[in-house]
Amino acid sequence: MILFIFILFIKLAQSYNVILNIGSTGLLLPYSIGSIGYIKKNININKYELIGTSGGSYCSLLYHYENDLTNHDYIWKNIFKLNETSQIDLYNLNKFQINSRTNLINRYKNKNCDSIPIKIIVTKYNNIINKKKIIFNNYNNIDDLIYKCYCSSYIPYISGNNIYYLYNNIKYYDGAFNKRNEIYNKIYINNNKIINDFDNLNDKLLININCNSWGQKWKLGIRHSLDIKKSRLLYKKGWDDTEKYIHKLLNKK
Repeated sequence: MILFIFILFIKLAQSYNVILNIGSTGLLLPYSIGSIGYIKKNININKYELIGTSGGSYCSLLYHYENDLTNHDYIWKNIFKLNETSQIDLYNLNKFQINSRTNLINRYKNKNCDSIPIKIIVTKYNNIINKKKIIFNNYNNIDDLIYKCYCSSYIPYISGNNIYYLYNNIKYYDGAFNKRNEIYNKIYINNNKIINDFDNLNDKLLININCNSWGQKWKLGIRHSLDIKKSRLLYKKGWDDTEKYIHKLLNKK
């Protein structure tokens, strides 16, 4: 028994180099936040990189800038500035996204974003049949970083009146709208230069976080609206599922 506890302690104390690839969330956003909340609190990570797509881009911000993601109601009320009666659905999602953009800019306005380990995936729109996956990894300031998160989560005709969002005279929309949503060996950066950041993953633990990470099968209706009660349940489910399954992944490393 003592030996078992000692081995368990050694495993829990092990430090990991981690790539957190946080994918699209939709209105299941609290599930992904619960998942990263568990990881931040309980997994000893020496060094991390964050890759955010769509709602996952905002999760990347929270993971990097927040010290504590264990309190759902604090996140709901103080980070996203929602209240007990707030209701979010596909009809007012645009308002939630714009308000979140403003609130996060204000919250992190004094934070440094130089050389932060966050990559944001977006889709560059050229025309209806010509699109390209772009990954941002450089940011002029906090405003620029958060606007790029907004570009990554812009859903055509739901987040606004257009198929795209125009930022710095370039048309972007949701990064999840390309069918492939894995890490590319060759990826495009802001200036379209191809780099090979992820050729060697041997010393890094890749953790994919999204609403289906741990085998969840969601009923169709649960994706279409969100209030504080449903958000609490989703957050707890994300936390509990991660606690249940992530150590199987860690033990493979």
